[in-house]
Amino acid sequence: MATPSALLHPVRLRIVQSLLGDEELTTHQLHERLCDVPIATLYRHVGHLVTHEVLEVADQQQVRGASEKTYRLVPEIANPSAEELKALSAEELLTAFTVFASGLIGDFDDYLKGGDPDLYADRVSFAQASFWASDEELDVFGQALMAALAELRANGPGLGRRRRILSTVLMPRDANPPRGAADHEAAPGESGE
Repeated sequence: MATPSALLHPVRLRIVQSLLGDEELTTHQLHERLCDVPIATLYRHVGHLVTHEVLEVADQQQVRGASEKTYRLVPEIANPSAEELKALSAEELLTAFTVFASGLIGDFDDYLKGGDPDLYADRVSFAQASFWASDEELDVFGQALMAALAELRANGPGLGRRRRILSTVLMPRDANPPRGAADHEAAPGESGE
């Protein structure tokens, strides 16, 4: 069973980041991407991730008398469906979220290493917004967001277009925030200002 602790090592996180996006790589291909990691260390960490069901063998071939394995993220961890997420324990959900978050970190690191980053010119943003919404209001928001995103996803490569990534995390906050919190609802009779 996959556990969050299986990812609590910088090399293991980098391995997972390398395999995000349906990548399938051999240990030697991983070593080409993570050339600063000694090959023996890489084999040990790949083995650890397989043992803890974060990675699985996608293919195996005989190469010069040795067995060469190609690895990928376990599908339930890489991109779990709503049904798969519902079936996961709290610990497994934390593992899936850790993989997601490590992917974000890897993407941002790649962006920073890609030259002279200009967040404004490149339209890079990361922010957090807190708001009050009923389930119905949130569903309307989600539908509007997905409709806008569907239009953009229909685009192909073209003049002035860059491939971009939108990542979202939406979760409830404490239903009873402490009184006096900056974003509390005004009680009847309060001005709310």
